[in-house]
Amino acid sequence: MFEKTWKKIVRRPRFSLWAPVALLLWFVSFFYRMGAAVVRVWRRRHRVKVSLPVISVGNITVGGTGKTPLVELLARFLTEEGVRVGVVCSGYGRQSRESIVAPGYKLQQRRTQDTGDEVMQLAYQLPETVFAVGPTKAAAAVELARSGEVDLIVVDDGFQHHQLHRDLDIVAFDASVKRRYLKMFPCGLLREPLRSLCRADIIIITRAKFARDMLALKDRLSRLSPGAALYSAAFEADEIVGREASYSVKYLEDKSVFLFAGVGHFRTLKKQVSALCPDIDCALELSDHQVYDRDLLERIKALTDSHDSDVILTTFKDWVKIGNFDFGREIYYLTQSIDLDPGEEKLIEHITARLNLGR
Repeated sequence: MFEKTWKKIVRRPRFSLWAPVALLLWFVSFFYRMGAAVVRVWRRRHRVKVSLPVISVGNITVGGTGKTPLVELLARFLTEEGVRVGVVCSGYGRQSRESIVAPGYKLQQRRTQDTGDEVMQLAYQLPETVFAVGPTKAAAAVELARSGEVDLIVVDDGFQHHQLHRDLDIVAFDASVKRRYLKMFPCGLLREPLRSLCRADIIIITRAKFARDMLALKDRLSRLSPGAALYSAAFEADEIVGREASYSVKYLEDKSVFLFAGVGHFRTLKKQVSALCPDIDCALELSDHQVYDRDLLERIKALTDSHDSDVILTTFKDWVKIGNFDFGREIYYLTQSIDLDPGEEKLIEHITARLNLGR
């Protein structure tokens, strides 16, 4: 409920009845900024350094920027280079406090409530990769380094985790976020000021196709972080995958679709699906990291029945949490690939050279 109201305030028109509340959030954001600065200084004084190279993949805004797909891309390509990659995740939203160090294929056998939705998503995509989930990312990294099973650690959402030393900071910057939203949370979407990008070694502009002016955006980011290498990434929809069958996204061209998801970038997802399918019966935006109980699933089923949609579509992050619930029709998730410019090979070469990783 809070997230839904907060989004209405942040997305409000310039002249809106939400303006007084927005002013209150502006004052709250001042204290948020001060508190974050204090925490940052304290954690840096107690920084943990492990014996392995550490790469952080993070962002500076709340909500999804595509960092988890970037973690998957890095782990996959570095593995192909012969590097044993371990991934550290927070396991956000999980109900268990148990520390986990296990390969993806073993995590697939566990409940999403024990691992967190993003961990489970990566576990399916990287079955041979070793994952670590713990009370803090620093503690998880220490356990992973001690396991002796990996050569390098990739930290998912690690840019604000100052307690852990990193050898390389990669930041995903979402080109679809409007500039007026780039204010400090909770007045806007920023987790820390834009000038914090000066800490980034590599900036990857995600959802590049939604950039209004890519040249201007690159110039702005270059001024904020002069030493960072700039890449751009477009997410391309490949196919829809269900329990029984998979189809090319062209399958959606003459179908009516019921779309639902609990992600931080739902509006962008809706735009992407709208380009694939002109007939969207309903687009149901849920909370990021949405927990699916029986009542919610029954409500979604009732809505799809009322619209009589041909296809129910969601994201893989949501799909892994709904179990075997019967919607009375097939439910699919949308798979996506990353088109990186100047290319994955260039990025991996950059990383291996920076960290002195032998091929």
